[in-house]
Amino acid sequence: KQWYQRRVRGDGDERRAINTKRLEQTINAIEKTQKLAKLGDIQEWLCNIESVFKYLKFPVVSMGVITYCKHVTMDSSYFKGVSDTVPLHLILIDEIANNHPLHHNTVFSFLKQLFERSHEHLQELEQIEIRKMIIDRMVHLLCVGHVIPVIQYMRYCLDNESADKSLIRHFAAEVMEVTTSPYSKEFIAEFLPIAKNPDITASLRNINESDSISQFIEYCGG
Repeated sequence: KQWYQRRVRGDGDERRAINTKRLEQTINAIEKTQKLAKLGDIQEWLCNIESVFKYLKFPVVSMGVITYCKHVTMDSSYFKGVSDTVPLHLILIDEIANNHPLHHNTVFSFLKQLFERSHEHLQELEQIEIRKMIIDRMVHLLCVGHVIPVIQYMRYCLDNESADKSLIRHFAAEVMEVTTSPYSKEFIAEFLPIAKNPDITASLRNINESDSISQFIEYCGG
């Protein structure tokens, strides 16, 4: 009995030590990330990117960074001049999606807001490129497990004509690039209407049907 009591006390002390260490690491990550956010200097973020990625492994830090990214990207001039590169804040969002499945809904909500936001200060082609970039983030989210909600959203955009057809086409091509059979029933039910829509995928298919869209449709029974 005495041995058991000593063992229980010992295990409790060890757990407390581990929890204390974890708490200290979390506080340190929060403080370092807050400091970078207050500075608002992209170069500081980039110079410390390896450390930032370590901080993002803490769920509470990641939630704070999502809020920070929402705030920064609200600036109407945010995407000006970055249509050919992925901004730092979207790279951070990708990393959060990698690390935290429980944050996927929050990340996806943020991406949808970005996608639907007006970018009237940009030229039409620039707007298209920006939205393609955001779609690429959605496809990344799909790749790390948030599959059906992403496809459902793009199908909604197709059905309601709320997005340019070239964007849905880009999405379809990217999805076929990163997925392979066997496909779930849910995936087929949501993606097949996109794949079979000639306005979207006609230019992605070839005459001998060796392309990925045609093969997907054949897999689904035509």
